[in-house]
Amino acid sequence: MGDARFHWFADTMTLGRADRVLEIGPGASPSLSLLADRVPEGRVIGVERSATAITRAAERLRAAGLDPSVHGAPPGESTRARSSRTGGTEPREGEASHGDPGRVGLVHAELTGLRPEQVLDDFGIDAFDKILAVNVNLFWTKRPTAELALIRRLLAQGGVLYLCYGYGDPDGAAASPKPPPGRLGEHLAQAGFTERTVASGDLLCVIGELD
Repeated sequence: MGDARFHWFADTMTLGRADRVLEIGPGASPSLSLLADRVPEGRVIGVERSATAITRAAERLRAAGLDPSVHGAPPGESTRARSSRTGGTEPREGEASHGDPGRVGLVHAELTGLRPEQVLDDFGIDAFDKILAVNVNLFWTKRPTAELALIRRLLAQGGVLYLCYGYGDPDGAAASPKPPPGRLGEHLAQAGFTERTVASGDLLCVIGELD
C-alpha cells in the first residue's frame, strides 16, 4: 500500500504495535492507512488544514476498511452528504463522527491554530508516542517556536518527532529539494529535543527525541 517512501518513513519510525501516532499534514496520501497497519493496537490521528484533503483522506481510509472519526466539518460540505457517506449521525462541530474512535481519526485544523484537546481529550488520548510530518516546510522556512512547543505538549515523555522530506525513493537519486538538516536540527535543539538525522536515496528524516 502506498509508494516506497511512505514505507521507508514508517520503517524509520520503528513503530510499536500499540503506538499512538499523530501525522501533521497527511493530505490524501496513503500514509494514514499504512501507519494504521503498523499499529494494529494503537491509534492514528491526522491533522490536516485542507478540507478537500480531509474528504479524500476519509474516502481512502474507508476504502482500506477503516472508518475514521472526523472532527470539524469541512466548509461547504452539507450535513446530508457527509452523513450518507459515513452511514451515521452527523457530528456537531468539534465532535467525532460515528467512525471507530479507537483506530483512526482526522482533524480539520491548521497546526498553528490547533488546540491540544482537539487531538487528546476529543479522541481519548493522553499523549502521542510518535509524531510525523512529511514535507511540511514551516519547520525550516521559519523559526517554529510555537509549533514545536505545541508538539512537546502532545508528545509523551520519551516521545519522538519525525520531520521527513523527499518525493523520490529510498534507493533512488537525491533529486528533490530538501531543507538543510542543520537548520532543522538547530530548531529542534532550541526546543529541547535531542536531534539525529537518517537519510536514504532521495529521502531525509530529521528526528527529535524528548528526554
